[in-house]
Amino acid sequence: MSFPYEKRFKRYLQNDKLVVKTTENDVCHDVNDLFIYLRNFNENYRRSGDLSLLEESDVIEYMIMLQTKRKIKNTTYNKVLTHLNTYFKFLFKNKLSSSLPTVTLQGLKRSPKQIEDVYGWQVELPGYLSSHTISNYTKMVLLLLAHFYTISEIVSPDFYHVLQREDWQKYEKDFIVQFQNEESDKQQMQNCHDLFLKTRLDLSAPRLSLAGLHKVLKKDQPHCSLPLVPRRLRQAAIAAYLNEHQNLTDGQLCGSLHLDLASLNYYRTMSRQHIL
Repeated sequence: MSFPYEKRFKRYLQNDKLVVKTTENDVCHDVNDLFIYLRNFNENYRRSGDLSLLEESDVIEYMIMLQTKRKIKNTTYNKVLTHLNTYFKFLFKNKLSSSLPTVTLQGLKRSPKQIEDVYGWQVELPGYLSSHTISNYTKMVLLLLAHFYTISEIVSPDFYHVLQREDWQKYEKDFIVQFQNEESDKQQMQNCHDLFLKTRLDLSAPRLSLAGLHKVLKKDQPHCSLPLVPRRLRQAAIAAYLNEHQNLTDGQLCGSLHLDLASLNYYRTMSRQHIL
């Protein structure tokens, strides 16, 4: 069963909000999940089905369920709340409902420990790169995160050219030589020089997807004491660099961290709030 005004809402997302298909699916999934919950566990909505009778408490009850039963993180909580808010504003704007049950609800702060727990991890990078228990791909991910590249960037086509541009330390160069030697057969098989490749021959699409790379990290996690969560590790590396290089200009920091000025200011604020 779909949620109320689903087709019209999808057209709104496509034509007014101009969202991509994956975002549309994500938003509609969260809205649909709310109404599945309401139909099964909310007696008032089950009896009336009137959208205008939905109250803040009904949405709060659902959000509490997500936290207590599904154990969602604060970031997921905020994402779901944003999606629901988009839907209810759409209803209100188009006079399909007189209720705005999410309008006063606030997002949750991300726990500072998500960064603090891994702050300074990159100082242990030599040990990770020499480890015999984690794969070359996980090691390469750690190396590139320590140099402030995003996980999405490192799986993009032709990213391997970065290896010739970066200023590597000796132990990093040694690992890169080892990586290239050990991965050369796979690169020849796939006729592709990119860093992360599929193990099975696929000349039309040889590169490992982002999802595939996350599977590699998940497989290596039991053998690594460091939480293999790319976003957290990159944020912590950036925060540490900012705190240790406060004498650099904004231009120098943007160049080193691969950030624009707006992103630099965001990470600078994050660094001061969560680390200092």
